[in-house]
Amino acid sequence: MRRSRRRLMLIVPILCGCLWAVGSLPARAAEAEGEVMDYGKVYAIQYRAYRMNHEFSVGMTFLPMDAFYKFFAGTFHYVLHFDDLWAWENHFSFAKYLDVDTGLTKELNNRWHVSPTDTPKIDYVLDTNLMLKPLYGKMVLFDRWVIYSESYFLLGLGAIHVTSAFFPTVDVGAGIRVFLSDTLSLRFEVRDYVYLEEKGVENALSLGVVFCYNGFAEDRKVVPEEEVESTAREVKP
Repeated sequence: MRRSRRRLMLIVPILCGCLWAVGSLPARAAEAEGEVMDYGKVYAIQYRAYRMNHEFSVGMTFLPMDAFYKFFAGTFHYVLHFDDLWAWENHFSFAKYLDVDTGLTKELNNRWHVSPTDTPKIDYVLDTNLMLKPLYGKMVLFDRWVIYSESYFLLGLGAIHVTSAFFPTVDVGAGIRVFLSDTLSLRFEVRDYVYLEEKGVENALSLGVVFCYNGFAEDRKVVPEEEVESTAREVKP
């Protein structure tokens, strides 16, 4: 009896080990096959729903940086869109007689009997810019409406008229466009003009809202199936 028990105690672990080894073979084979076959991931790139062509725009901009005056300006834009990425903009901003006195001059005179020197006022700005539009996407508003938008960046040269003289200026900017239809859109943007005047380097920051009309709009063509398949990119992890 003792010998038989000892034999069972030896045989049972051996049998368990054999069963475990046989059962793990399919899992090891599947793991090895998965290492050999790397499927990766597939991302579908969707074409833009709207294509800009000749853009004619009017807007309103606010210049908040001056301590004595806050300027509101009417703006006019023409933008030639070469493709979905690049465009060229001509911009004119007219601010004359739209300045608002902040009351700082009156306060200085009443408290300390000091009158500041004549503060130069911006009359208008002329500039031409290169527009880069690298970001495009769509968002869902309240789980009901799909909104298409694109972000853009501006870099350009121009001239700014301050009081009675012109000064050269360099400007940079960024904004976002919200498409309302294939012909109408809204732009929300910020620009900074750096110019060299008689007293030194100055800058004028502007915040703007622009209403845009897409003239000679082109209908988005139906993309062939083989071209759609070519936009699906396989990316290896």
